Amino acid sequence: MELVTLHELLKKDIQGKVVCFPTDTVYGIGAKIEDIDAIKRIYEMKHRDYQKPLAILCPSLDIQSYVKEISPMAKKLMEQYWPGALTLIFKRSDQIPSIVTQGLDTIGLRMPNSNIALSLLNHFGFMATTSVNISGNPSLNDVTSIQKEFGNSIDYFVVDSCSFSKVSSTVLDVSSSIPKILRQGSITIDLNQFQ
Repeated sequence: MELVTLHELLKKDIQGKVVCFPTDTVYGIGAKIEDIDAIKRIYEMKHRDYQKPLAILCPSLDIQSYVKEISPMAKKLMEQYWPGALTLIFKRSDQIPSIVTQGLDTIGLRMPNSNIALSLLNHFGFMATTSVNISGNPSLNDVTSIQKEFGNSIDYFVVDSCSFSKVSSTVLDVSSSIPKILRQGSITIDLNQFQ
């Protein structure tokens, strides 16, 4: 695991690489969305069930090419809560590799409220991401723990100082006409105000 600053990482080629970086919620590990080999490595290092899809981090509200439809409610939610700790589940487009969604027709997208993460995403594009942990265990959120557990599996670790909530994002399914909260995180949403 190579410890790098954001500035140093932006000069590197991360194709085939697994990158660990802070978001606004927890540390994440990620790979470029079309990088099948690196995405497979993420599943292996976490012992993650291949039935569990990864989430996508995006640098802006411009997600049209990755989803089939953005409902008026979803658009309002994005405008109010992005960047921030809200993951929205959409019907996916064919642009997203099937390994990311594991055959599901939906995908979770989030725009993080983190300058480090947004700089990465603006530079490298959309990334398939997940928390840093063995699947089912609590998230790891400090360099020492992450290095001990995953030092041989992560290629680059962004060391810039940061602060994050350590609370996972709220997950809201907007892929059908009736939205559903799948995970309650740091954002509490009254869906009635978006009807």
